[in-house]
Amino acid sequence: MAVKKHELAPDSRNQLDLATLAQYIQMLDNQPFYLPDTPDITKHCQDIVKCLARTSIGGNGVELWEQLHLVEAFFISLLQSMPVAARREIVSAVLEKFHSLISDPQSDACPAMSVVLIVFDGAESEDMMKAARWLMERDENGPAAGAGLRACLSCFYRWTYQWDGTPALGDWIMTFIKVLEEKEHFDILIEVSIDNIERMVLALRKSVDMKRSVAAVILHVLACMRDSTDALDRIAPHVDTILVALASQCGQWSRQLLQNVVDILAAYIDALPVRTNPRIADKYASVMLCLEKHMASRGCPYLAYPSWSSQAQPGTSGAPSVPSAPPTRKVGLLNLGNTCYMNSVMQALLATRQFSSHVVLRMHAVPYWQLVGGLFAKMIHSISTKLNPEDIFHAVKPPFFTLDHQHDSSEFLGYLFELLHTYEHVSDVNFDYSRPHAIHCGQLRSLPARPAAKPTTSKAEATRTRSSPSHDHDNNNEPGGRRSMSPRPGGSGVVTRAGGSGKRISPGRSPECLMPPKKRPRMHMVEPTFLRQNSFVDSLFGGVLLTRVECSQCQMSSLSRDVFRDLQLAFPEKPEPGKQHCVQSLLEFYCSKERMTGDNRYDCRDCGQLMEAERSVLIETPPKHLILVLKNFRFEAKRQSQTKLMHPMHYNSTITLPTVRSQTDHATYQLYAAVIHAGTTLDSGHYFTLAKDNDQWHMYNDDVVTPSDEGELNALTNCCTPYILFYRRTDVEDVPTPRMQEMPEKVQEIVMSHNKHFIESMRQLRGQRP
Repeated sequence: MAVKKHELAPDSRNQLDLATLAQYIQMLDNQPFYLPDTPDITKHCQDIVKCLARTSIGGNGVELWEQLHLVEAFFISLLQSMPVAARREIVSAVLEKFHSLISDPQSDACPAMSVVLIVFDGAESEDMMKAARWLMERDENGPAAGAGLRACLSCFYRWTYQWDGTPALGDWIMTFIKVLEEKEHFDILIEVSIDNIERMVLALRKSVDMKRSVAAVILHVLACMRDSTDALDRIAPHVDTILVALASQCGQWSRQLLQNVVDILAAYIDALPVRTNPRIADKYASVMLCLEKHMASRGCPYLAYPSWSSQAQPGTSGAPSVPSAPPTRKVGLLNLGNTCYMNSVMQALLATRQFSSHVVLRMHAVPYWQLVGGLFAKMIHSISTKLNPEDIFHAVKPPFFTLDHQHDSSEFLGYLFELLHTYEHVSDVNFDYSRPHAIHCGQLRSLPARPAAKPTTSKAEATRTRSSPSHDHDNNNEPGGRRSMSPRPGGSGVVTRAGGSGKRISPGRSPECLMPPKKRPRMHMVEPTFLRQNSFVDSLFGGVLLTRVECSQCQMSSLSRDVFRDLQLAFPEKPEPGKQHCVQSLLEFYCSKERMTGDNRYDCRDCGQLMEAERSVLIETPPKHLILVLKNFRFEAKRQSQTKLMHPMHYNSTITLPTVRSQTDHATYQLYAAVIHAGTTLDSGHYFTLAKDNDQWHMYNDDVVTPSDEGELNALTNCCTPYILFYRRTDVEDVPTPRMQEMPEKVQEIVMSHNKHFIESMRQLRGQRP
């Protein structure tokens, strides 16, 4: 660990100087097999700390650097060669002497003394916290505890703008501040910070030479003082100088430092009533003018820490408050003409943080994924309240969807998943989006054979007759009103093999096969379909469905495994008396046994004809994120029309999904988003979304976003029916919202360009006003 070169003035006081100290250390190096006893070497180490504290900066910098580097090497070699007990004794003695010198209010300890922090080389942060607590507890028991803590903090602050030669200095100062916060010494933090914040912030101009850990200390102090007008008054005259200096420096770290400073300064302005108080607006007009030249991302991680003043208010007993996050303005999406089916789905997918974070952080060079990631990034960090999603929607819109017509949000979601899966492992930064999509649209539109003995309708034909969520019209028309496991256009891709084909005699069989066979239990295993291991879409939303069909005549069982990305839940035709529908009951109905009779009989391979059978479904592999589509639409055969079901229903916030291992082994899920269809018919209506982010619910109605709560879902009118429900498995941890500095540089540029365009548009608008 190196120490930077600095000029040092000769020390004329009567003391042990660095030259003598260097001779002593070299003597020990020349005698590697000899070390004084532990008490003696401990005393020598304390003398070294005292000598460093009395050093003055100036003079021969090269010589000083060589001597300080020699001190560092001595401590490292010494601690490596000592037994554990002796090592602890030496470290404790060094820290105690170090702390006693800087806690003296009359002390002017030289920052070169900080090189002794090399004793923490390789130590864990928790070990440093323990050491800081131990030192502070010793101080707190003394008669002048407050004065000593103030002196320590003031000395550390002074070193941040006087010295940049010790790599471990910033980490130790940050540890000291955290312990002060832990012990609720907010009055000390505020008082000492106000006295030093001006010079600390000015030190940021030297970001090229500054250690990043020291810069982190300054940013932390700056952010935690954001409620203080005294601090802002001391910073305000230098804002322009600081921002210009940072903007002139090249390098990713300098740019990120500039962005953090801009975000924190914007938080200072946000905390002031500049809109309602013209006097305050005039006072800080120069600061606001400087900030207008840059774009606040509202994503600075330092603003996640609570301000010190909010925790030091009377009546709170110093209890830490909930961190005051940066302004989390929710962004809506403009309706481009009946595109609410797309807007609602994108808002729900944004709330699926494992998905949206992955798209933003990792898929910025993948076709179609990068468009979705760019939209998500702007929805997270836009300074406007609404976005125009025209570019992405024209690119990802299914080709069989027509403009200015409302379509099915579930159908769009399934198509989007299949599109993203198709391009997931393609890398093409210059992709031509004018080309047709590479997925097989004809295959997506083709429905597999249904278990019922009725003509099969192709998905292409069904699409031409659908509007809104009308894809559900034929599902509840099946005998028994049970589930249909056939995929929708662009849907989950589930293929149910347990159903018959509607043929009475299979090809290649003779009429003798119609004779009833002997009854003996047999089982046919259909070749299973497994989740695609290299697919992120399937790893997050994909599950495996196990379907079992048993012939009532010969007891032959057929098992099939099918991949799904959503489950379509039908309503029973005859609900149990006195019971209200709920999501959990629909799931249980979906997984319950179904008698296949009449036109819905099963084409038994062994019997060679349509036979009555029993079908059951269970989940073999539960997905991490479960998507449920509620079939609120039914096709009326007599009238040959589609109607919307508006059953009274309870929408469970927590559900359990039965699995195949046992009837008592369930996967538990928590609701976090719902796409809702508002309207009484299929030919008209509107989609909007309720979604939760950071435990706060919002209603996303195209470009209008309002706070809401989970109870809103069960308080909707009859014509507003939740259609797509998004659940996250409780054992799957959610991920935080990506911060601006975590995003790839290309994605950051997209967000910054968008924000810059918005600011310029606002300026032009203001200029046009009378």
